[in-house]
Amino acid sequence: MFPYRWMPKTIIPNLISAGYDIVYGIANIFRWMPVIWSDQDYDWAFLAKIMEYKLRRMSKLFEHGHHILALRDSRRMLICAELLKRLHSESYMCYHSGQPITKANCQRDEMVGMYYQEYLGKIIGKYLRGWWD
Repeated sequence: MFPYRWMPKTIIPNLISAGYDIVYGIANIFRWMPVIWSDQDYDWAFLAKIMEYKLRRMSKLFEHGHHILALRDSRRMLICAELLKRLHSESYMCYHSGQPITKANCQRDEMVGMYYQEYLGKIIGKYLRGWWD
């Protein structure tokens, strides 16, 4: 028996879908080229830029979403993207050689960065698997 995908009435829609995937894939190459071109493996800031770009694009898609909480999810994605932008564009790192990083030995700006990281982690940890459209 033939698999469902290659039955006579599904061959044409599947070929059209494959063509769409090829066109969309090529468009993705050009869309992501500026972001990926500047990527380096040695620093977390480049990962933050990639995640920020992805979350902003997903947020735009979710504004016209088809599930009940699409607008709320879009807002959460924008919050995460903004937190990532702040974390990689400003210096919030707590540098204490030989000491564990705690709230007691960090300054105010470094504390803000720690709160941003905690908030970002909570949002992504709680909602990431539900962000679909």
